[in-house]
Amino acid sequence: MPPYGNLAGSLIASNRFDEAKTVLRSAAAQGVAFITLERMWYVLALLENNRAEQVRELEQMRTTQRGTLAAIWEARASASAGRVSGAHDLFQHAVQMANRDGLHELSAQTAVEDAETHAVAGQCAEAHREVTAALESSRDNFTLERASRTLALCGHSDQSQRLVAELAIRYPTASLTTLIQRPVTAAALAVQSGQPDRAIAQLERVAAYDPAPASEFWPSYLRGQAYLQKKDAAAAGAQFQQILDRRGQAPTSALYALAQLGRARAHALSADRDAARRAYERFFTLWEGADPALESVQAARREYTRLPQ
Repeated sequence: MPPYGNLAGSLIASNRFDEAKTVLRSAAAQGVAFITLERMWYVLALLENNRAEQVRELEQMRTTQRGTLAAIWEARASASAGRVSGAHDLFQHAVQMANRDGLHELSAQTAVEDAETHAVAGQCAEAHREVTAALESSRDNFTLERASRTLALCGHSDQSQRLVAELAIRYPTASLTTLIQRPVTAAALAVQSGQPDRAIAQLERVAAYDPAPASEFWPSYLRGQAYLQKKDAAAAGAQFQQILDRRGQAPTSALYALAQLGRARAHALSADRDAARRAYERFFTLWEGADPALESVQAARREYTRLPQ
């Protein structure tokens, strides 16, 4: 039997969405049905902004014992659209359901995704609380990785580095942890502390893994931020464009929309007024339903209004 999940996932990551649908339909015709394929149908509906299909997929999940996963999927979709408050409610609902079912590792992983969403939005008090709650439930490598990155994004250097050290001790042979996640956290700390050259150096060894879904856009995004700090508009724009060209790699990442904002800032830095204006407007379209109080949204609007006429 063909490995439908692997093939469809690879096609989605390559932005070959119609081909992915063909594979999923073939799987359905063969009577193949499992959770990964259902998630891919949901992701494709999200990518096409097909709200009716998204709702249908979620409702099907909620009628089974996998309602926790439905809440997580919906939370990620909300976070990717800048609806941080709504994502938080959904993440916490999933945390409660996971705890109810004794799934404490899943509970921790969901809580730390909530924390990272808040950190990306600049809401660090909430992020710190959720990291603490997550680590009380589990210290698996997924939870430790996101917790260390979340704390790095919020400038909690000592706490972040302690978690990175714990990862090195407890999971020394975890390839993705060693090759991607630990350097990404180090780069996030460097960007947050205004050390762009150090961030870029940390990410040099990650470059081969930029296209990997496990990277979730972080290496390119952090390089882009570092180059903006260095006032290198061309290099920053190229890093953000890599994300914009690979939407399927991490379809529910908020970094996709924020890369559009980064691209706008790179254009503004290079004094390309018209391109900057178009890029800001695309960001506003992507996050038209975002929480209006988000700092990234408010900053983008201020920057847009200051563009030369």
